[in-house]
Amino acid sequence: MPASSSASLLPQTAPRMLRFADLVLMGVVTVVTLAAGAVLIVALYERFEPFGLFVWLVWLLAMALVVRQAGMGRIDWRTGLSVVLLSLLLRGWSALLTQGVSLGVDPMNYSNLASAVLEGRGLVTTDVHYGPDLRAHFPPLYPLLLAGWWALLGASAWSTLALATLTDAIAAWALADSGRRLGQAAAGKAAALAYFAWPAFALGAGLPQKEALTVLLGILLLRGLVIWLGEDAAGARRWRHGLWLGLWWGLLALTQAGLAIAPAFIALVLIWQRGFWPTLRLGLTALPTLLAVMLPWWVRNWLVFGAFVPLTTASGYMANVALVNLKAPFPPGLFDLPEPERTRLMGRLARGILLDNPVGALGEYLRSMALGFAFEEASLARFRHTSPPISADNHARLEVLLQGSWTALLASAVVGTWQRLRRRIGDPVALYTLTLFAAIGLTNLWFEFGERHRLILTPFLLLIAAGFWTGRRSWKAQR
Repeated sequence: MPASSSASLLPQTAPRMLRFADLVLMGVVTVVTLAAGAVLIVALYERFEPFGLFVWLVWLLAMALVVRQAGMGRIDWRTGLSVVLLSLLLRGWSALLTQGVSLGVDPMNYSNLASAVLEGRGLVTTDVHYGPDLRAHFPPLYPLLLAGWWALLGASAWSTLALATLTDAIAAWALADSGRRLGQAAAGKAAALAYFAWPAFALGAGLPQKEALTVLLGILLLRGLVIWLGEDAAGARRWRHGLWLGLWWGLLALTQAGLAIAPAFIALVLIWQRGFWPTLRLGLTALPTLLAVMLPWWVRNWLVFGAFVPLTTASGYMANVALVNLKAPFPPGLFDLPEPERTRLMGRLARGILLDNPVGALGEYLRSMALGFAFEEASLARFRHTSPPISADNHARLEVLLQGSWTALLASAVVGTWQRLRRRIGDPVALYTLTLFAAIGLTNLWFEFGERHRLILTPFLLLIAAGFWTGRRSWKAQR
């Protein structure tokens, strides 16, 4: 990348917009940190488990070594290898927990979808809650990828583990490269190692679930934006950047429908950073690959249903589930209707409840968001839904590790954001993180919300936290 473009992305004196973003982000993350810390304290008090506490402390020590050495300019290979081995141990633990049990909820459905593809029946599954012969209830990319992977390596927890581990490794590389291109190479390397060993991802790697792929595509979008920002600032007008962004956007929409509009929120930030016309040009160059990725899914759904289904047929159900205690019961004869009509009916019922009781609905939305951000148990929840469920001892062990790592990350991000505010240093990652917070919050109005839906924020928070810890040495030297 040209020197001028690289320099334009280095942290520098913050303009007012970046300072405002940092201030709001610090306030939001502070509230979440206090909530997460309270959950951790309760877990340690009510379900104290020495082994889980020991693993968490080992993980914290490994992360401390990583950021210390990264801040000094070089991560020792033995430290890096130790972090990778720790991650592999956690991932192996995840695979072992799937042995001899029957999967439930989403892992069961993605496993069924992949198996149906391999059997030549196409993308179809039956869900105990949402009915039989579901053909577009779940986004297609992950089950298709899983089916292809299983065709090569066989259908097992260990091949599923290998796919998730490879996905996370690519994501870690992309995160490190994003940090380098942002002028924060040390923070990028530290964040990448922390990401690969992040307990929520490592402990879910043995389960067939789409979250690892979702976060990978989110990081690839970040990397693509950083590349475009750098070259656009240097005067380059290369159309390929838009094509890559359109590809990642389309794949993200086919993986996690709830994040399909998130890039549009980021576009508002780009307009502020680069202006309307450059952002419009980027959007137009992204359009061909975006449409090329989406078109086969649209055509397939038209052939199957005789109707246009842009993403999934789950939106009406999810709008209803998002109402939690106010949700409408399934009306008689619902599952006799065609799949698209079921979701339209449930969507109308959910909108009716929202209009009749907006205050109550808002309370349910806020409660779901509070719980989703306070708890770090997406992987743990999956194991609670296996048959038989996870044992109480293993649950307590994983709970401390997951909640402890999440609380430590949030606290580090708060302190890092405060440090930048105090020193008036700008960092666009904070602005992107806040924008994603807003996108996730608004989509919660129409989709069921749980902690797995905000996992895409994790790599951004890791960059912010790593930037603080690796930068402390240079800040001290400047005093």
